[in-house]
Amino acid sequence: MQRYPFVLSANLHGGELVVTYPFDMSRTYWKARELTPTPDDGVFRWLATVYATANLAMASGERRRCHYDDFTPFGNIINGADWHTVAGSMNDFSYLHTNCFEITVELSCDKFPHASELPEEWENNRE
Repeated sequence: MQRYPFVLSANLHGGELVVTYPFDMSRTYWKARELTPTPDDGVFRWLATVYATANLAMASGERRRCHYDDFTPFGNIINGADWHTVAGSMNDFSYLHTNCFEITVELSCDKFPHASELPEEWENNRE
């Protein structure tokens, strides 16, 4: 990324239905959850919202919670460190060291969906 500068990026995860954005590391070392907005917080929130509203599973009013957290009151987006602190995340590295705006997309409640579920996952995330 330092050799070939990107402007925009997304890393894809599974296990939840939410889009996170930097910063992922809390400013207060001992705090497990802390809102840590970047100077470009508005842009990151917009990018995350665009993805979350286009994702069929996230946008559905009838969807179930994946695990313990319910992200629907927040539009299925959250500042990374306000969910859980991650030191050295790709989002933070991309933003701080390469000027790339990167979000993390948690695509599905299932971290390892069965092959038979992949067509539905494709449809949920295609747009």
